[in-house]
Amino acid sequence: MNDKYNIDEIPPVFLEILKNRGLEERGEIVKFLFPKLADLPKPDAMLGMAEAVDLIFEYLVAEEPIIVWGDYDVDGTTGTALLVNFFSSIGKEIDWHIPNRLDEGYGLNIDWFRKNGKYNAKQDFLLITVDCGISDAEVINQIVQMGGRIIVTDHHSLPKISLPDCIILNPSQENCGFHGKYLAGVGVAFYLAAGVRAKVLSAGGINETAQEINLKQFLAFVALGTIADLVHLSPTNRILVKGGIEVLKITQFPGIAALLHSCDIQDGNVGSEDIGFLLGPLINAAGRVGDSETVVKLLTTAFAPEAGKLAKKLVRLNNKRKSICINDMEESLDILNVNQVLEDRCVILAGDIHQGVAGIVASRLVDTFGVPVIVLGVKPGKTGETTLLTGSARSVEGVSIVKAINQCSEFLLKYGGHDMAAGLTMSEVNFIDFRQKIQSVLAAMMDAKPVVPANRNDFYCPVADLMSEKYLAFLQLLEPFGPGNELPVFKDNNAKIVNSKRVGRTSEHLQIALRGKYSNYKGIGFGLGKHRDEIQQNPERTIRYTPTKNRFRGTTSWQIRIIDI
Repeated sequence: MNDKYNIDEIPPVFLEILKNRGLEERGEIVKFLFPKLADLPKPDAMLGMAEAVDLIFEYLVAEEPIIVWGDYDVDGTTGTALLVNFFSSIGKEIDWHIPNRLDEGYGLNIDWFRKNGKYNAKQDFLLITVDCGISDAEVINQIVQMGGRIIVTDHHSLPKISLPDCIILNPSQENCGFHGKYLAGVGVAFYLAAGVRAKVLSAGGINETAQEINLKQFLAFVALGTIADLVHLSPTNRILVKGGIEVLKITQFPGIAALLHSCDIQDGNVGSEDIGFLLGPLINAAGRVGDSETVVKLLTTAFAPEAGKLAKKLVRLNNKRKSICINDMEESLDILNVNQVLEDRCVILAGDIHQGVAGIVASRLVDTFGVPVIVLGVKPGKTGETTLLTGSARSVEGVSIVKAINQCSEFLLKYGGHDMAAGLTMSEVNFIDFRQKIQSVLAAMMDAKPVVPANRNDFYCPVADLMSEKYLAFLQLLEPFGPGNELPVFKDNNAKIVNSKRVGRTSEHLQIALRGKYSNYKGIGFGLGKHRDEIQQNPERTIRYTPTKNRFRGTTSWQIRIIDI
């Protein structure tokens, strides 16, 4: 299927989906289905890009030290790996650091620079942040006093206090040519690399191989970070991610290849669901348990055997993360009073919760209760120090969690994020006052949020039609899915269930088989085990569903994910 695909051949249900997304004209549809890298905005449209590129070029020519400091989540680690690999490709080996989530916390910290022999004396060095730094004005001033010069690349909302006094690349700035394009942190890093490459090519004299560098190969990192960080899929991000998914299939980076192999993705056919539910959590797991440097080592190694070992280590860390998460989720549900949650219209929870899984617990509580959630754990500190609470916030559509937290900033030591997710740290003594104010703020925002129509994304399509080769091929043309281009939900009013059973630790899930034209289709319904008895009595059902890939031992098959039955 290519851009000459006859629009008359598009199945009606997909025309309906495209129309639902504001796409009716042929030109718009072609542009959406077949985005082109040539349509990307140019790097020099980004505020601060010219100054940042000139400064980096100055350090390249002088052969002075450059260090990249990235966030510990998947967006920050992929962005850091992108820049390390890019600079290596033009002949510059740079330093990098990912802070330990449990010991150092989010963002820049001056102690690391003071303890590091290479940077603790007054000397000339360049610091480039990735996916962090916009809220670190005080630390940045201290680093400048140590002799450092700084470029902040970030995408998080601008703080209420003053911005750092340095070169800033952040599309959140209203006077930035990328404002409203919703780049991820790794997307900003990619554009910085593109700007530097253009400068190196025009100036010459640094590395003769720069001309041969294909920037598209680095889009693999952009796809991973953008999808996993749940960034809005604006037209620009759609082009970047679509291109990234294409090169994931043929990646030249041993670490990415090992990562795909560890998730049983061996056919090269990667989708946004694979990134969101397999690759992203695996990458994030390292940071959650305080070992995110393993990710950057994996994504920057040039040796396949080392990549294989590091990927296996990530799998072990992810298993550790899963165990912690199950325990903390169960403890959180034990603490909460459902009636109180419904009355408060939010969850503000502090307790003995591992910092690394606070975000996952918050997300699952959002799914359970449908309200904004803030989950905080005690941050270990030295004896005699003030006890700190640090954790994560997750929200529901229509309620900006970072704007809510911004209204309570007087109680916080550090915070940052975007509409749907944020991180924050406070002194324990401020928790009660913070909780009281944030509950009031969130209640008002929940009252004002737009009403979302029920089943707004439901499109009628019998399972047997949608599971055909033609329909599945077209569904994949709608990729990538995520905020701004949600995975469509389909409805079949006459689905015939020929087999069903409860599965899961507590039989909470439902495994089924659906009658098809030539064979039955396997299906899974998470949290739907309670419906098994009624299905046995009445197997003909109306279902809400979406196709999903099932990967097992190197083979891929399509199955049905039942959303409601």
